[in-house]
Amino acid sequence: MSEQSIPRYRILAKQLKNDILSGRLKPGDQLHTELELCEIHDISRHTAREALRLLSEDGLIARRRGAGTIVAEINAPAFAQPIGDFESILKYARDAHFELDTNRPATSKEIADIGLKGSYYRYDGLRRQAASPPLALTVIFALAKLAPDAATVKALDTSISEWIERTHSVVVNKVTQRMEAVALRNTEAKKLKVEKGSPALATTRTYHDASGRVILYSHSLHPAGRFVYEFQLDRTRS
Repeated sequence: MSEQSIPRYRILAKQLKNDILSGRLKPGDQLHTELELCEIHDISRHTAREALRLLSEDGLIARRRGAGTIVAEINAPAFAQPIGDFESILKYARDAHFELDTNRPATSKEIADIGLKGSYYRYDGLRRQAASPPLALTVIFALAKLAPDAATVKALDTSISEWIERTHSVVVNKVTQRMEAVALRNTEAKKLKVEKGSPALATTRTYHDASGRVILYSHSLHPAGRFVYEFQLDRTRS
C-alpha cells in the first residue's frame, strides 16, 4: 500500500508511535492536544482524534485528569534467551543489534579492573531490536590485535566474536557467563530511558580461544522487563 492511500490518521499515529518507542517522547510527557495536532499537521479534528485513539488502543498513551494526554509507561517486550547453549549467545548478538556510540583503546586501569592483561579496544553502545526501547547498555573489550574498526562494527549484521573468528581464523572455544541483579546509576538509567535506581540484570561474558586467551569481553545492563533468560531442566530418573 502506498503512503498516499494510507489514511492520514494512521500516518500521524505511526509518527507519534515512533517518537514514543524511540524515546523522543518519554513516559509522563504530555502530548499535544487535538487542536494543537490539527494546527501542527494541518489536519482535521477527526483525524487527530483517530490517531490518538490508535495510540490509546496500543497502550502508548493515557488520559490523566488535570494533565491531559500523556505518554504511558511502556512495558517493552522482553528478549528471551536460552541458557547453556553457545548458539543462543550468538543469536542474541545477531538479533539484538549493537548500536555503537563510542570506541577507543581501553586504558590499563579498565583492563585491570575486569581482570584482563594485554591490549584491548573498547566499544560502548546500546543493543536494540527495531524501534523498541534499548534492550541493554553494553561495553565490549576486544583484543587489540583482533579488534575491528568503528566502520566495521557499525556495518556488522552479526556479532563481533563471529567477525573475529571469520576474519582472523580464531575459534571461540569457551564462553563463561556471569549474571547478577543491580540497580542502575543515573547515567546508565538515562541512556536506557528508565528511572534512576531501576533494577537491571548485569551480564558479563568472557570469550576464550583454544589456548585460553581472552579475545573478547562484554558487560551488559538489561533493564527489568526487557530481557529474560530461559532454561530447561530435564529430570533424569534412574
